[in-house]
Amino acid sequence: MKNRSRSRVFWILGLFLFVAVWFGTIGHRALFQTDEGRYAEIPREMLATGNWLTPRLDGFKYFEKPPLQYWATATSFLLFGEHTWSARLYTALTGFLTLLVLGWAGTQLWSARVGWLAGAVGASSLYLVLMAHFNTLDMGVTFWMTLNLFTFLVAQSQPSNIPRRRAFMYMSWVASALAVMSKGLIGVVLPGCVLLLYVFLRQDFALLKRLHYYGGLALFMLFGVPWFFWITVRNPEFFHYFFIYQHFERYLDGVAHRPGPLWYFLPILLLGVLPWVREAARVLGTGWRRSDRQKLDGIDTRFLLWLYVVFIVVFFSLSSSKLPSYILPVMPALALLIGQELAETKPSHLHAAFILTAGLALLGMIVTPFWMASIRPAGVARVYGRVEPWLMGIFGFLLVVSAVAGWLRRRGTGTIALVTLLATGWFVAISLINWSAQVLDPVYSTRAFAHALKPWNRPHRPFYIVANYQQSLPFYLRRTLTLVAWRGEIGYGIGLAKQAGHLNDRRFIPTLAAFHRVWMAHPQAVAILRKGLYTRLVREGWPFTVVASNVRRVAVVHP
Repeated sequence: MKNRSRSRVFWILGLFLFVAVWFGTIGHRALFQTDEGRYAEIPREMLATGNWLTPRLDGFKYFEKPPLQYWATATSFLLFGEHTWSARLYTALTGFLTLLVLGWAGTQLWSARVGWLAGAVGASSLYLVLMAHFNTLDMGVTFWMTLNLFTFLVAQSQPSNIPRRRAFMYMSWVASALAVMSKGLIGVVLPGCVLLLYVFLRQDFALLKRLHYYGGLALFMLFGVPWFFWITVRNPEFFHYFFIYQHFERYLDGVAHRPGPLWYFLPILLLGVLPWVREAARVLGTGWRRSDRQKLDGIDTRFLLWLYVVFIVVFFSLSSSKLPSYILPVMPALALLIGQELAETKPSHLHAAFILTAGLALLGMIVTPFWMASIRPAGVARVYGRVEPWLMGIFGFLLVVSAVAGWLRRRGTGTIALVTLLATGWFVAISLINWSAQVLDPVYSTRAFAHALKPWNRPHRPFYIVANYQQSLPFYLRRTLTLVAWRGEIGYGIGLAKQAGHLNDRRFIPTLAAFHRVWMAHPQAVAILRKGLYTRLVREGWPFTVVASNVRRVAVVHP
């Protein structure tokens, strides 16, 4: 009894420490360019203007994504204030919930052993953990797509239990709607395509009769349609831009200028499954022919999970627009498959994970000094030099963890303990990487830059950002900026404002020549420029006095 009590205390303490580390790191590092600043600034403007219907970035309409995360972050700001940590709270929370749902699904579909191991795999994934601590929309949509998938699998795992099946299917429908509200049609199109493929490949057409359409569609419409309806009513231009341009033209034509080869996502997938590469190769290589159907009327869980992973990776690999975060939604499904594989793995077969961890740690210790020496320019190199001791320490820590795990394996330690130890080591290492990245703030963030501008940041004083746009700067300054000779992704919103006759010199200045006239007429103004442009304009005789700077930019006023 005493041993059981001690074990319970140990696991409770471990969970507490995990939660403390998971959420305790979300405010240490500043918001990095560009996504983190953008997805903090849009909710800040929602709160400042009171308009929660139409998203805006720097005061211009911004229709690229639906508003669920904007609403959640704005609510976080309302409750806790506008801080770096409150900007990341929703992302960190959905990442944490993804791990909980992963463990729950493994337990429901197979056993508590599978649930624990799957959760450990998720917690040790560099890709998943870092994305859960990075303020983008991808972790949120990953959580809702994961909840949609796992509740669907649990519902169909006991299809004859109709009340249970109905309850979990309703949860699946709601999660699907919230996935759409997170990032658009991929939240329903990708899972829907996987389902149809499964039905045809397995010839399981009876499954289509067990989806509880009437109640499910009603819930989907309730949670997923009203915002799209009302924003289209208030902004008729939204429909074409969001549904046609963002979903189809970007995918087919590469208009977003994010190309990549067919194998673009393979290194990212490899990074996401470290150090469980052997197990990932087994489940991906044989998943298409490994049946897991428990009953004649049940669902082949392993095959559907395999199909889910492969289809989404192939789908985005064929796209003309690629970003590393696009395949994040496959990671929980893959972690569940790896967890199920680990549950059947003997401790003696875990050596690949230990050796890979040790090898990568040694390689990192060798390569890091050469990488640091190659960084240019000098100002950026000095900043990166501060992270080198952290990286060397992290690699050394992983080397020790792998050595201890190998020693314990030789002493007969079981699979669960070994996997937990290695996963804990990786999670701690990833958390240290996230923590140490704070030293890169001068290169990738504007928090310190904005703080230096505080004496000049007054409501009546114009602030111009010239020929570039720092997405975190408006958030840290708590104000919008006047864009000069730059459109970028705000170009569509600028065009709408011009059509409506709402464009003036306090919102957008199209050229440097036009800006020169405005600058000379407003001696109280502040301008932010890249250092190269600043040097060029000084040579041309522009009157500037530098009041703040970082490694890449300067802020100037009139002398």
